[in-house]
Amino acid sequence: MKGILTALLLAALIIPGANGTSWHGYVETNGSDWSVARVSANLSFDMSSYVEGEIAPIEVTSDGRVLASYHSRYTDIDVNDVRLKERTGALEGVYSSEDLITLCSAATNEVNETVDKPAGSNIWTITYKEHWPVTLNASRTVDYQGTNINERDCVGNNFDFAGTSYLYNTDFSKKRNANLHLESMNVTVVATDETIIDVDVTSSKTTDYEIESHSTGTADLKYFQTDSGLAKFNSGEERYVGVYDIKRKLSMGSLYATEKTKADWLECCLDGCSDVEGTMGVWESGVFDCVCS
Repeated sequence: MKGILTALLLAALIIPGANGTSWHGYVETNGSDWSVARVSANLSFDMSSYVEGEIAPIEVTSDGRVLASYHSRYTDIDVNDVRLKERTGALEGVYSSEDLITLCSAATNEVNETVDKPAGSNIWTITYKEHWPVTLNASRTVDYQGTNINERDCVGNNFDFAGTSYLYNTDFSKKRNANLHLESMNVTVVATDETIIDVDVTSSKTTDYEIESHSTGTADLKYFQTDSGLAKFNSGEERYVGVYDIKRKLSMGSLYATEKTKADWLECCLDGCSDVEGTMGVWESGVFDCVCS
């Protein structure tokens, strides 16, 4: 019989300006397999910017050759599945924007793997416990009047998602704040020698996403939240076509405690030993021999 195989790999990667770390978990049975891969780093990042001007054609040669006017911008951040993605494309018009992004990530703690199989049972339980916190805060404002602007953004936090897409706008403004925090991520795989029975992925995290906008084209707003089996259990999608003022405030979070506090089944000195009912006989002094009696 092939049996169950488990593996945990911790590898150091060289990333300019930061210490990167990754780990990989793999479980294989006779009939199925499962894997997970995670990448994080010890880093911080701060960026602020302000842009104001007119998107207009310019002459680039002495003989009058004109370069068409446009503005484009993109942002792509992904640290341990804490993500921010933004895309902007604008044609001739008046444009201004202001951005602030701060990121802090730590990957110094070891990832713990445990394998448990009780005597006489054919059930294996494999757990991975990761404590690599990430905090990402991002704010953005945009104002535009002109031929056309498309503005998209989305944030993700370990399988949770929120985002907006604005297309074909001639008069557009937006204020967006996103605050994401990942504290820890744990995986529990339950399997036999023949098959994987269940996989739970539990993250302690919070996602706050707030947007206020004036749209004169199309506006799509989406979000979804996943459970421990990574299935969507909370989601929404809206579309607006026309002239709209839109406000939305979204908060999502999950908290999974992995440590259990030990407690006595019966507190020894509760009302004194003599008050415990029952006929304990000679065992009473051995079991309830408290300092407070």
